[in-house]
Amino acid sequence: MSNAENIRARDEKVIAAAWRVIAREGVLALTVKALADEAGVAVSSMRYTMPSQAVVRERSLQALAPRIRGRVDALPEAIEGGPERARALLSCLLPLDADRRLEASVLLALSACALTEPALQPTWREVDGTIRDVCAQALRALGVRGDVVTLDHLHVFMNGLIAQLMNRGEGRPPQWAVAALDRELQRYGG
Repeated sequence: MSNAENIRARDEKVIAAAWRVIAREGVLALTVKALADEAGVAVSSMRYTMPSQAVVRERSLQALAPRIRGRVDALPEAIEGGPERARALLSCLLPLDADRRLEASVLLALSACALTEPALQPTWREVDGTIRDVCAQALRALGVRGDVVTLDHLHVFMNGLIAQLMNRGEGRPPQWAVAALDRELQRYGG
């Protein structure tokens, strides 16, 4: 394995550890030392690519958008359009399993950080833009095109639904959220 591949693998391991720390203890616990301990790497080896908490927060947030896009891209081609496609697209955003709950914890925690950290705001806008793009794809699947107000509404709805799923507790079955999503899709002809 080349040096670049070793650094990339270590960074992925560190980001995964950062997500666990954020979900378990919150953003304030995300120190370089705590992160090195969680990831099982030497602090000195992390200082080169992730020298500060701010860099770790930014890289943790950056890791979200590709995961969302990967889920969307992995949807079966058999789901071509219409309500099924829209529902599948929007379901890619919802924290309906352990991995996506972890993502949502990171999204919500770091979104709050972006309110007061100007350096984090461009990265947050990229992730939020990915969520908005998925909403736009869902509307196109339903035949709704070019309506910014409708897109704004669906985008806000999805952000709220993600937050509600996280705040209502892991033990509660998510059927209420899926039903809410279905009702929302009916508003657009789905």
